[in-house]
Amino acid sequence: MSKTYLIEGGIPLKGEAKISGAKNAVTKETAAALLTLDKLVLENVPDISDVEVDLEIVKALGVEVSRSSETLVLHPRITLKTEVPADLSGRSRGSIIVMGPLLARAGRVVLPAPGGCAIGERPLDRHLAGLESLGAKFEVKKEKIVGTAKKLRGGRVVFKKNTVMGTENIVLAAVLAEGETEILGAAQEPEVDDLILLLNKMGAQIERDSRDPRILRIQGVQSLKGTKHRVLSDRNEAVTFAVAAAVTRGDVLLTNLNPADLTSFLAKLRRIGVSWEIVGKDLRVYVKESANFEPVEVETSPHPGFMTDWQQPLTVLLTQAKGKSLVHETVYEDRWRYLSELKKFGAQIELFTPTQLGREFAPGDYEFNWKGNGEPKTFAQVSGPVSLKGASVQITDLRAGAALVLAALAAQGKSEVSGVEHIERGYENFEQKLRALGARIELAQK
Repeated sequence: MSKTYLIEGGIPLKGEAKISGAKNAVTKETAAALLTLDKLVLENVPDISDVEVDLEIVKALGVEVSRSSETLVLHPRITLKTEVPADLSGRSRGSIIVMGPLLARAGRVVLPAPGGCAIGERPLDRHLAGLESLGAKFEVKKEKIVGTAKKLRGGRVVFKKNTVMGTENIVLAAVLAEGETEILGAAQEPEVDDLILLLNKMGAQIERDSRDPRILRIQGVQSLKGTKHRVLSDRNEAVTFAVAAAVTRGDVLLTNLNPADLTSFLAKLRRIGVSWEIVGKDLRVYVKESANFEPVEVETSPHPGFMTDWQQPLTVLLTQAKGKSLVHETVYEDRWRYLSELKKFGAQIELFTPTQLGREFAPGDYEFNWKGNGEPKTFAQVSGPVSLKGASVQITDLRAGAALVLAALAAQGKSEVSGVEHIERGYENFEQKLRALGARIELAQK
């Protein structure tokens, strides 16, 4: 049975929205429980389906789990199981993240084919090569990957392209490895640093190079202890609600977030003509009555750049800018699937290769490994402003789903947005939060 949002758009959103804990942090930090015999307490944990799947995975591996509201208590058993159940691995790409901890603590991992959003190639070779640098050995079969390690030893890991989960997997393995591990080209995303903060609280010895933050050094320790940790807020949810305020020409105060994690996004908002101000630790996003939106060019890139997960919401906002905007996707080659659905609202968007826009295509400038013929269409040209009209659309992935909801909120008339299950993977109480801001949105079963 599919879930559908019924939305009547055209209403400026106003009020206050509390941002939940970060999906991309919690799903990695639950795996840290595999590294200790003590209790691990996580606070500010969102109630979303991706977290539930990852909790099922660690439970299947031998971790006792209890939850009360936003607090999660994880208590591993002395002996862990080392094979991820296939039905769980297929439901979450987060299953990959248990490879490092299981190899470090148990010396073995069996991982069936992982799932996740269909947004392009997210190769495991970077994970496997990094773990092999620490002494692991892998047998890659058609249905599963089997990894073994008598004892992980520190090594030198080089990532030529940015990989957030790859960095996290190596860090989770190296904390219990013998000796020092150095990671060159390490991801700098806030969620990575939140994981490092948690692990250091547990007794790990991890630090970034003061001169080059893309270098991480981990001194292995014999054991880790339990601790209590508050998960950082979800910057992707914050961006979604900020765009919701902007595209409906509303006024919304976002709480429980760190505005410093949104610097590149907020800079684009200001250039477009959306007003914002930091109020204490909160962020107010609003549109002045006389404001006109201006076109911009934006390129996705690893942190501290403009995050790839933000391009879908921003693209919706750019349909309201006067002129032609360019969105350049450099992280995932197949993140444009939602555009065909967005066009049903009346959006005017065309895709181009770099050469078609008079630019050079340099594969090394992209975070993905392009395997297709010719050039990928990495540029979206958005023409505006257009009057969005209600439509019936289908969600293709998590962030695209949020973007389609934003379009429906801005559109005149009624819309049906199907495939809400994708949104529930990463957004806590999404429709309830929107209704509290004045949105006319209801959840229906079909």
